[in-house]
Amino acid sequence: MSHFRPPSPKITDEQRKNIRREKLQFIFNMHDSDGDGLVTLEDYRHVVEELLSRSGALGKETARAIADAAMFEVARTVGHKDPNEFYEGITFEHFLKLLSNFDIESRMNIRFLKSDVNPFCQLCC
Repeated sequence: MSHFRPPSPKITDEQRKNIRREKLQFIFNMHDSDGDGLVTLEDYRHVVEELLSRSGALGKETARAIADAAMFEVARTVGHKDPNEFYEGITFEHFLKLLSNFDIESRMNIRFLKSDVNPFCQLCC
């Protein structure tokens, strides 16, 4: 759950850098569906299809087209210009570069309620 907690304002720059890297690694691993250290087009298609087509709002073909277009844009950032040119996928280091300007530390968090009371105690009182 620490991936979803906002960083403390009292941490050092090194700690902030480590938190950023851990959060990005968590996101990368969610997209790397086969765990080979590379987010391939197939990995990304799987994630996008699961997210978009399960809701019923979009069909699998539309979700696949969205995934293909997104991966083509990523491939263009590393010099692959031709849509028919084979693109191996995104490494974690490339993923870090792609998201270098994204404020993941403050955006990827969930505010948890702090409570000193066990919620089950209210049942017996």
